[in-house]
Amino acid sequence: MKRNHPYHTARNNTPRRKVHWRRVAVFCLLTIAAVLAACSEKPKAIPDHTMRSIMREMLISQAVLRVDKSLTADKPLDSLDVHTAVLQKYGYTLEDFRYTIREMSMRKSNPLANILEGVAADIKRSSEVAEGRYRQMLRIDSMAQARTCDTVFRSDTTLVGSLHNYKIVYTGVNSSDSLVPVGTYKIMFDYSTGSHARSYTKSLRSKKTPREGKAIENTIWLQTARDTTHYESEIDITTDTKQLDIWLQEIQRRDIPKDTCYLTGVRLIYYRPAQQARAILLRHFTGFPDQLEAYYEQRYTDTTSLPRGTIPFAPQR
Repeated sequence: MKRNHPYHTARNNTPRRKVHWRRVAVFCLLTIAAVLAACSEKPKAIPDHTMRSIMREMLISQAVLRVDKSLTADKPLDSLDVHTAVLQKYGYTLEDFRYTIREMSMRKSNPLANILEGVAADIKRSSEVAEGRYRQMLRIDSMAQARTCDTVFRSDTTLVGSLHNYKIVYTGVNSSDSLVPVGTYKIMFDYSTGSHARSYTKSLRSKKTPREGKAIENTIWLQTARDTTHYESEIDITTDTKQLDIWLQEIQRRDIPKDTCYLTGVRLIYYRPAQQARAILLRHFTGFPDQLEAYYEQRYTDTTSLPRGTIPFAPQR
């Protein structure tokens, strides 16, 4: 009888299930090694030009959070991580950023100084552009408010003599509403205090009476003017106000003659808030309604049910 080789006999007597689990174990070990290799992958170096963009956006984001308190109302500023969000935008991690900083600082020609100078130059240019756009917006707002203002009170009667208790009462366009629209009211007139006027004897007073709470009063002293002088001042209405009172008041003195005063050309002009004035001016020039997106969606919904299914570019009038 032929005898088998010992190794050959052991190999033939090994169960098939045991061989299968050995293969599974080897595969698992290889998988774990691959995962560990991936986890221990070296951080990526960020190019200089990309580093400049990342640092610029980080600084601007931090500045915006410091200025706009509404963005950090729920959380303190130091708990917000703006760096990770900026880095993810460019496809990098915080470890990549730290690694790049370390590598740059170890170079003989450290590029960090040049990068920071470039970031400062970029922020300066952005600031100049933003300031230019802001000034342009202010000019547009001023033009819109001037084009949409309304004269709510006007008197061309010339008053001669005492100006004491000359009064204007304004409660809005419709007195039944008893509500003064929000905005800025400019009071203007031409006046003269005469030759015997004294300083701090004549004043313009205003009182804003809200729906609830106490009234708010303000006093502005008029300068003495022997010749005709034009006067203007503004009164801001920012809350629910049911009545605006404006009147002139004098301090009578017995040691001096009465002033030979006069007052003429009284105007009270209402300037709408900038956003409202822009919307009115846009509608005037283009014919589009204030809520253009809502208008387009409504027209689109209406016209999809029609056979022709077309949407006119200009709104119907």
